[in-house]
Amino acid sequence: MLKILTWVVSNDSRFFNGAMNILERQHNGVEVVGVTANVPIVKDGKKVTFIPLAEVDGGGDYDLILVVGARQIGMNKITQAARQFRLPEEKLLGDWIVCIPGFTLKKYRQLQRSRLSIFSMNCFGGLISHTLGLPFLTPFINMYTSDKEFVRFLRAARVYMEERLVLKETAWQEALHFDYPIVTLGNIDIHMNHYSDFDEAVKIWKRRKARINWYNLFVTAYTESEEILQEFDDLPYSKKVCFVPFKSNLDSAWYITPQKDLEFWNVVNQFGTNPPFYYDVFDMLLYGKKTQLIDM
Repeated sequence: MLKILTWVVSNDSRFFNGAMNILERQHNGVEVVGVTANVPIVKDGKKVTFIPLAEVDGGGDYDLILVVGARQIGMNKITQAARQFRLPEEKLLGDWIVCIPGFTLKKYRQLQRSRLSIFSMNCFGGLISHTLGLPFLTPFINMYTSDKEFVRFLRAARVYMEERLVLKETAWQEALHFDYPIVTLGNIDIHMNHYSDFDEAVKIWKRRKARINWYNLFVTAYTESEEILQEFDDLPYSKKVCFVPFKSNLDSAWYITPQKDLEFWNVVNQFGTNPPFYYDVFDMLLYGKKTQLIDM
């Protein structure tokens, strides 16, 4: 039986019951040993032991802290709060994460401990990290490059990462209503389209670059070109995924059904944030394993 301390951070409890049911099935029952929040809550018509957040024992008798209502807040802020109250970060678990198809506590803890760095040609890496509550151990967040240039980068990633970012020009970001920097990294163009200030973008890039775990890399791209797919498949990475809108026998080709009303990059990004989860994302990130969840 799994012993759970629940930490309610907002009134968004849409994932809570589903998460509890999944954990109960996977662990032959659960026991809620307490709840921490701003006010006591009621479960099954009975009061659960309420513990003020400041009085939670970091080494208490519980297996995990199930964070309720943090889907929009994000685990980064929850982790920061946990540090403030000296709560064990390795026991934190967002309720929405439990509801992602393929979840098991064993696989999730393994993924957390693996310190995975994701190299992604667009926002997918950041989106899937946010969805799974994983830290950004990569500078490839909130930016994009072309499939051709990304493959070029991956052929000599360590060499390119020694290059400095150089401002090339700016472009208008319609969705966010500001000009963003387009930079060069060696001979690679990178659109830093979520940053309005070049200097700030460089500062964040350097900070996240220092976190790269070169011993556990996952590289991901998308393309509509069979030629680029073949080049990507030839790269010497053990965990590599290229999303494509066509069927292929190549190991790195992960087919996603295209949608008429969406550009393919948008379809890929949706997979990183919301259903449908075409593949088991835990198997994908841990092993590069293609566990298909839906018919396509």
